[in-house]
Amino acid sequence: MDYDVIIDCYTDEPSGLGVPPFLSVHSRYIVGCLGKANVKYYYLTIDDLRYANGETHFENSFNKRILNTTKNKNDVSSIIENAKNIYVVMGCFVKYEYVSAEPPTFSEVEELLHKFSNNDTNKLLFYSLGGSELTRKTVKETVPRNLFNDIIFGNTYNYFLGETKQKFKSNYNQLKDIAIYSSNILTQLERPLVFEIETATGCNRNPGCTFCIEGMRGLPLQFRDKEDIVKEIKSCYDLGARYFRLGRQPNFYAYQNCNVNEIEKLFHMIWNACPNIKTLHIDNVSPHNVNTEEGKEITRIVAKYTTDGNITPFGIESFDSVVREKCNLNGTIDDIHKSISIINKYGKERGKTGIPKLLPGINIIYGLDGQSNDTLHHNIENFNKILSSGDFVRRVFVRKLTSPYGEQFDHYNSKELQEFTSWSKSIENEFSIPMLKTVFPLNLIISELRMEMYKDGNSILRQMATCPVRVVIKNQKLDLDNFYRVKVIGYDGNRTLIGELV
Repeated sequence: MDYDVIIDCYTDEPSGLGVPPFLSVHSRYIVGCLGKANVKYYYLTIDDLRYANGETHFENSFNKRILNTTKNKNDVSSIIENAKNIYVVMGCFVKYEYVSAEPPTFSEVEELLHKFSNNDTNKLLFYSLGGSELTRKTVKETVPRNLFNDIIFGNTYNYFLGETKQKFKSNYNQLKDIAIYSSNILTQLERPLVFEIETATGCNRNPGCTFCIEGMRGLPLQFRDKEDIVKEIKSCYDLGARYFRLGRQPNFYAYQNCNVNEIEKLFHMIWNACPNIKTLHIDNVSPHNVNTEEGKEITRIVAKYTTDGNITPFGIESFDSVVREKCNLNGTIDDIHKSISIINKYGKERGKTGIPKLLPGINIIYGLDGQSNDTLHHNIENFNKILSSGDFVRRVFVRKLTSPYGEQFDHYNSKELQEFTSWSKSIENEFSIPMLKTVFPLNLIISELRMEMYKDGNSILRQMATCPVRVVIKNQKLDLDNFYRVKVIGYDGNRTLIGELV
């Protein structure tokens, strides 16, 4: 009992991804804290426990519940049984159907921990969602009783630093060393992952959107020094990581207060230190910071320095002016359309993979304050305007308004759920499918597509990227994690291409 165990049950926050093929900062920073303190540790995923529990792959499909095991998968029982501390990391904002992973429920975690761990082992849950002590009460009502000794919120590293009051507040002075130690997680990984790299916390709008988790946390706007960001990336790169996303922030364009020179220096330093990176992408972007002189320059820089297939996910949420005013959404509708055009101006050109360098993504939320029977009409009207403009959009994500604690705490009646489904189908049919066919026309050749999943006799390929499009190769089982070149020969729904190998 001279070591600790991290069990990654995956996280998916509004400001950061941690479901494979993404690796969150949360588990990695626990690794960093333990490594810095010279504490021996093992990193496991929930897939390792399922594998040890006897789950196997299927005849005609991979079992995505055990696809993301680590090098420790054959020793799960002994590792967990003899652990001094067990740290479980979880918290998915939405119930999403992931391509090659399946986050667990609390009840599944309970079942597997009861099977493999001792009752007297100290067990802590690090829950990535929420933003106050109210979260503790809400989550505790859902987590099985007596499963964990305690539930920890906020930045995982704050727990190890002894922070008891401001758990969500960043401590970037301490993190700079922890982040470098965290790269050692690579020695226990089995498959390639996209590493989330935190650049900032807090929102550059005050007050921000009324429903946003950032406002609930009330964090000051803080930026990591570019030197520390680069050192973290370099430490992971030196151990074999090649896929990175500058995420874990509400608005990438706000970095160093929208400082064009600092953003360009950051990218230049990353490439200078790590010249063979294969993916370098960003995360969330606010339209009100794109439709400015600084925003245009930042867009040019992002398109220049990041790799093909990058997206600026816009939290547009609604094109209904009533909803936008009630929820204090960022930017005007005019800002949104101009920002989409600005991103297209600098990023629409196709890169060497055949995919445009940088395009906008759009998030739409059902259930916001001020929503009426006219809201969907306003959304469709503006989507049609985008289509007729000739601008590209890489993807649309329509979701329900979600509790800060995660979608499992939401309560929608059958009528609302039916209306949400109708919304989703309307936007899919009128915009998402036509746009997919425009951005990915027939006979387009796409390269650097990774074989990620085998399902129902077909191979599913995607970029190692932000919100990548799915490409299905029918009736073929390709080699997992190998990369392929494909020609587009058809479509399946609003986010899937049918391809053939070339």
